[in-house]
Amino acid sequence: MTPVRTALTAVMRPTGLLILPALAALPVLLFSAFVPPWLPPVAAALVAAVGALAAWRGRRMLGHTPADWPLLLLLLTLPVGLWASADRSATLPRTYAFVADIAIFYIVTALAAALPAARWPRWAAWALILGGLALAAAFLLGTQFATNKLPFIDRRVYQALPGGLRPFWNPRGFSPNLAGGLLGMFLPPALMLALHARGWPLRIVAGAASLILAAMMVLAQSRGALIGAAVALPLITVLADRRWLFVWAAVVVAILVALALPGSPGPADLQNLVNAALGGNGTLSEAGFSGRVELWSRALYIIQDFPFTGVGMGMFEPVVRLLYPLFSIGPDVQFEHAHNIFLQAGLEMGLPGLIGHLALYMVLGALLARQAWASRAARRGDQPRPLTAVLALGLLGALTVFLVHGLFDLLTYATRAAIVIWALFGLMLAVGLASHETG
Repeated sequence: MTPVRTALTAVMRPTGLLILPALAALPVLLFSAFVPPWLPPVAAALVAAVGALAAWRGRRMLGHTPADWPLLLLLLTLPVGLWASADRSATLPRTYAFVADIAIFYIVTALAAALPAARWPRWAAWALILGGLALAAAFLLGTQFATNKLPFIDRRVYQALPGGLRPFWNPRGFSPNLAGGLLGMFLPPALMLALHARGWPLRIVAGAASLILAAMMVLAQSRGALIGAAVALPLITVLADRRWLFVWAAVVVAILVALALPGSPGPADLQNLVNAALGGNGTLSEAGFSGRVELWSRALYIIQDFPFTGVGMGMFEPVVRLLYPLFSIGPDVQFEHAHNIFLQAGLEMGLPGLIGHLALYMVLGALLARQAWASRAARRGDQPRPLTAVLALGLLGALTVFLVHGLFDLLTYATRAAIVIWALFGLMLAVGLASHETG
């Protein structure tokens, strides 16, 4: 039986049939501002009905996965956020999009459960590689690249790049921080597949994808994404093979030696570099790191004043303008969000939402680490590493990039990018729960 026929047969099972109507509802929830106003509530109700039916088939409403309780807590904050929001027209589209995020999370995990256990990890590996390459092509054509963040990149490089792609929902083009951060999440899985996957075709394509993704991250000049990759790649390579510890130690020593040479940057230069690296984008960068710190302080004020309800999705900038005036950021600068995933969760959804997000990240990280460790313990001698372990290490790196980048920016504020991230979260759960012999 061919792989396509096998996949179609699996999807036509009862679990697969439940996936189809939920998938059909996702575009309506993501683009609720572009459809008739009665359609998004119908789509949300359809997703809820599919979820209830799936729970009924499993004879359990909750507890199918360790992520159920954190996600339930997040869902319960949505009506509270709508009630607390001062502008429901701004909050409602983001609420619909968040429902789509939860839906794609469960769709991916259900699809992995419906597909043959021996084959879906390899299909997931190819999907990660091809998905990362497709995003790289889209971002190459549609990103409004910043050319003044990394001084060693010649601006003339950007003049030679193709462009002109402008999606209908974002005529200005993609943000370089969004491009760098999202591509950075696909880099660790591609690198792990290039180093440890079985089969040379997969390894060669994964290696080429790793180079393309890394080059695109440098072109995007997203400092948060580069810092995230600088944390994630040493982490996962050392977890995969301790000999990488000597490689990264040599890299650190080389950097320290270079900084000690005559003519190397001094303390003032390094301080300016850190300020530029952690500053904002566009006009926000004029305020530097101090502007970002001021946004964080306003986010903390909001969490302190609205600890249980938050102020609603998409309401950070209006509430700050009204109640918490800024001093280092001018009135003509749009900052939209708090530039921190944890603060944003707390100010939009209150402390319950922050707890739900933290619990979800902890569950995903623990499952991926357990999968990688269990597969390593089960190996004997020079036996090849199971593909689920390779995917677990790569996705653990993706989660690390997301969390480190999230200290300085917010990938999920772009609702169409968030659906990709939540699909990755669903794959993380599926890989973390898979048998370590799978694949």
